[in-house]
Amino acid sequence: MSSSLHFRIRGLIAEAIVAGRLAPGDVLFEAIVAEALLTSRTPVRTALELLRDEGRLAKLLGRGYCVVGGDGVPPKRLRRIDRDAFAALTSASDFGGRAPAAWSRIYAEVEAEVGCGSIFGPLRIIELEIAKIYGVSRTVARDVLARIERVGLIYKDERNFWRVTPLTAERAADLYELRRALEPVALRRAAEGGRYHAARDMRDRLAKAYNRLPYVTPLEVCAFERELHVDVIALCDNPQIIHALRVGQLQLAANRQLYAKMPHGFRQILSEHLAIADRLADDDVDGAAEALRHHLSEAKVAYIGHVTEIAALTPATLPPYLQFDLDDGLPYGGYRRTHASEADAVRPFRHA
Repeated sequence: MSSSLHFRIRGLIAEAIVAGRLAPGDVLFEAIVAEALLTSRTPVRTALELLRDEGRLAKLLGRGYCVVGGDGVPPKRLRRIDRDAFAALTSASDFGGRAPAAWSRIYAEVEAEVGCGSIFGPLRIIELEIAKIYGVSRTVARDVLARIERVGLIYKDERNFWRVTPLTAERAADLYELRRALEPVALRRAAEGGRYHAARDMRDRLAKAYNRLPYVTPLEVCAFERELHVDVIALCDNPQIIHALRVGQLQLAANRQLYAKMPHGFRQILSEHLAIADRLADDDVDGAAEALRHHLSEAKVAYIGHVTEIAALTPATLPPYLQFDLDDGLPYGGYRRTHASEADAVRPFRHA
């Protein structure tokens, strides 16, 4: 693939719009376009943003880009374009993409589940179960795990079993320190590079969620955390920073098991996210970076560590390929934890 791949994708979609094959109200999604073109999502995202800058597409709240009419406004009636429809409406079949490797189809989901399961200690990972669940060969499952090992989320024990790298309170503190040092830098580079265009959308969605408190779910809060700490940070143009932050993102920022245990902290989390989004929407990059540093304050470390301990003591439904060791007499997976009561987890966080 050449460095001009995103321009080729942009040209393909623009041609379909001009020819009327893609009409006002048609909605395109990064993942679907990438799948139809047999390419990654990064050049597709860049192409869609170029078309947005040209006034051909509008970014919808949440996900998706809508083809707009002459007035530049998305119609009220929208039509989702799936992979087959996109291929039929464009010359996608002649695009010349290369079929993605088999491991890439399941990697993100397995990686995310491993990250969430890390609070339960060194769970054993069963290679054969991954192959069965996802309908792939054991070789593909092994390839996925080898790549996750490179990130630092898993390791092999003395018996050559795959194990999840456990998220202890101490590890959470170390990861938080790393995030506090690097995320504001990454946010600044993403914002200054002009690659982030959805700050106003994010601010509006955060405001609506804040106004619905306390009726906001842990999954919603986790989604906001993932959007800021994973999706926006991923727009940073320094791949070494992104790589260094990956484990902290997966084990902390996108860990739904943790957010299920901190509902009384949601008001402060959403308030701090709003402060960051407000500054991003106003093009106050310095203010946004400082607000993010405040959000990742050192005062939170003890709270996050405490919630990590509590979450580890709570039974959870895990995918079959993540298995507890039940033969050592320890609760919920054979991982020694403190004996703090579960009720302690509802204490709201306050800055020192």
